[in-house]
Amino acid sequence: MTAMNLSDRTLLRNLVLVLVLKLAILLALWSVFFRHQHVAVDDVGVAVLLLQPASASTQGTNQ
Repeated sequence: MTAMNLSDRTLLRNLVLVLVLKLAILLALWSVFFRHQHVAVDDVGVAVLLLQPASASTQGTNQ
């Protein structure tokens, strides 16, 4: 395996820096906009939707 030259190390450092900055920005955006958002899930409603026959859910789409 060959040793990395100076340009390879600089490129690698820049790529790691960009990825870390991107992750930090995404984490900050999530924290500001989505952290306190909660979705209420109706267990019975989900079960009814998942357990119904496939033909019943696509009846109105046949042309």
